[in-house]
Amino acid sequence: QDAVKQYIADLAAKYDTVGKTRNFTTATGNVVQAEGGGYGWKIDQDAEYNALITNIQNAETVTREPNYSSRAATHDANDWGTTYAEVDLTAQHMYFIQNGQIAMQCDIVTGNPNKGNATPQGMYSLYYKQQNQVLRGKKLEDGTYEYESPVDYWMPFNGGVGIHDLASRGNNFGGDIYKTNGSHGCINTPLEAAKTIYETVSVGTPVIVY
Repeated sequence: QDAVKQYIADLAAKYDTVGKTRNFTTATGNVVQAEGGGYGWKIDQDAEYNALITNIQNAETVTREPNYSSRAATHDANDWGTTYAEVDLTAQHMYFIQNGQIAMQCDIVTGNPNKGNATPQGMYSLYYKQQNQVLRGKKLEDGTYEYESPVDYWMPFNGGVGIHDLASRGNNFGGDIYKTNGSHGCINTPLEAAKTIYETVSVGTPVIVY
């Protein structure tokens, strides 16, 4: 049993990619390090242990994939594949890459780092997508909320952090806006851009923030 556990742990150490730093080539051709986030391959060691013990007890010779608790698009070194959202915090610009080509790009406003709300970097995957939501901050003692923001398109990928439109911004995106009037961590996009992403993106699509 200990040998089985060690075997699986060695497999995980070799092949798991969740949390590992990757070299990522951006839409502009620069190579950056993407670190952090929950995207990638991760072997479910408990489930794999149970499956492997059963194989052994049944004297089975098997060839199969391990049990995964998290999967990525491909087993290549670039395990995020060729379709993903790319968020450049420095340039305040976002790209949607589809099959290796830029399908959409726009200026954005991300979290305000001067208020401790910097948008976290890393590789994530889209949780789900919803239309016509009201995003709320923490509830205050008087029963109101820190903020309430109605949005047409909501696409979270990291806890309460996601991609969405924000009507109150009008056409003001990009530049240094995030340093003074940034979000609470989310990626604010123009309405048309949010609509395009919403209609194109699938649940599980990688979101790469650097």
